[in-house]
Amino acid sequence: MTAELEARVLILAPFGRDAQVVADVVARLAPVHAVATPPELLEALDRGAAAAVVTEEAFLVTPGSPMDAWLRRQPPWSDFPFVVLTSRRTGRRPANAATSLHLLGNVILLERPLSPDTLQTAVEAAVRARGRQYATRAMLAELARAHDVVAEFNRELETRIDHRTRELSDANNRLMNEIAERERAQSALLQAQKMEAMGHLTGGIAHDFNNLLHVIGTNLDLLARIECPPVALRIIESARRTVRRGARLTAQLLSFARSQSLVPQPTDVHALLQGMQELLHTSVGSRVQIDLRLNHPQPVVELDPNQLEMSILNLAVNARDAMEGTGSLTIATEEATVARGEETVPGLRLTVADNGPGIAASIIEKVFEPFFTTKPMGNGTGLGLSQVYSFARQSAGEARIDSRPGEGTRVHLSFPVVSAASVGDGPSRSSRPATPAQRILVVEDDDEVRQSLVQSLELLGHRVSSVANGAAALAALRESTPSLLIVDYVMPGMNGAELIGRVQARWPAIPVILATGYADMDQVAHVLGARFILKKPFSVEALSEAVHAAVGLSAHQ
Repeated sequence: MTAELEARVLILAPFGRDAQVVADVVARLAPVHAVATPPELLEALDRGAAAAVVTEEAFLVTPGSPMDAWLRRQPPWSDFPFVVLTSRRTGRRPANAATSLHLLGNVILLERPLSPDTLQTAVEAAVRARGRQYATRAMLAELARAHDVVAEFNRELETRIDHRTRELSDANNRLMNEIAERERAQSALLQAQKMEAMGHLTGGIAHDFNNLLHVIGTNLDLLARIECPPVALRIIESARRTVRRGARLTAQLLSFARSQSLVPQPTDVHALLQGMQELLHTSVGSRVQIDLRLNHPQPVVELDPNQLEMSILNLAVNARDAMEGTGSLTIATEEATVARGEETVPGLRLTVADNGPGIAASIIEKVFEPFFTTKPMGNGTGLGLSQVYSFARQSAGEARIDSRPGEGTRVHLSFPVVSAASVGDGPSRSSRPATPAQRILVVEDDDEVRQSLVQSLELLGHRVSSVANGAAALAALRESTPSLLIVDYVMPGMNGAELIGRVQARWPAIPVILATGYADMDQVAHVLGARFILKKPFSVEALSEAVHAAVGLSAHQ
């Protein structure tokens, strides 16, 4: 609120030429601002004004109205002046008009017709009265500042006295606190460094393991395309299932290492829970009984299934620790509603409950805060529940915790449901036309992975060349332009995102597929877009679909 706004006079006279006539008179005294409706007047009053000239027929204040509320909210120094122009009356004013004037409070009532001098004198008196109110406000503010200064002096004096009487004790306490804080900081730093090192190690192992799984899976896919006896096909399919289990494990490792971004997709929560029972039993131990109560009739939600697994695993391990390794763990689903903006939509509530000692009311509000933990130093990072909360919010869901001492703990994750038909949506290979043979350049630093990619693409009918790094890829592109580029992300010298950026700057028409098992998808999304990212290990069929989609989109651009 500026001094210029506080000096202006507002005019509400929407009928005829009243506003212009009043403005011509008032403009000699102060800046004027005309409004057309009472809501506009209220908005202008909020911004600041010295007085308001209104016509009675256009402005009626009723008890409980926004204008009545504004008048009641005025600070003690303020009594905003109104100059009300009324028409000549022969009898008493109607009750509602009299109530309106009463609610306005500080009113100068002028009966029309009136002379310009009368109006000018009334407005001048109102502006002068408002000026005295501003002066009172400034005086009160100065008194408040003086009071604060005196109070601060008193506090400082009390602090000095207290400091001098307790100087020796405080010095000793500070020394002991500093020692304890230093030890806690050193321990927390060591723990953070240990977790960071474990994350890097885990991510690196997962990356290499993904490459191995990819080679194995691709070769199994190639074998399956060769005419084999039924026994051999059954063996191949069993090995494929093992590869898929290994891929889930590496996804969980990458999630732990925080090297994998959220990749939402329609997910059957019941199937996911049933599929991770073995992992849950291994994680919580044989003395914890796990009870699955899957009651939701349509348990399909759109989220990252790997992150959901990690969240459930986090909650299960926390429950095991709270129960000291012995107790009952219940994982249940049920129908719920989830807030989406101002509305609610049908949802699924996933509850992980234990029969442990529960959580005290004094700390339950802090459990989702990063680094908050009740475990002894070195036994936890305090990041588990905060990651669960963050994942739920990023997935358009909610996270809530209920607990009382002696009654166990229940963590509720709620997500909007989607159509069950969306699981596995997408055209099948048989329902789309065959992809014409393409000239494809593969950029992959791992020899085995590169060879498996080349073999898979050649089996699909494409002409393939390959290089081991980004520099060699740029050299190959300068000699001959392929119709498609398939790039690994983690490579020495120049990573996949950097190579894609250079390729799209010089050869923007070439479609690109990023094939990776260890990538921060957020880093490359602005360069490539998630549509053409293949996450290792992937099947030959997935590779075929990606090539078809990339080439098809390029042909339509």
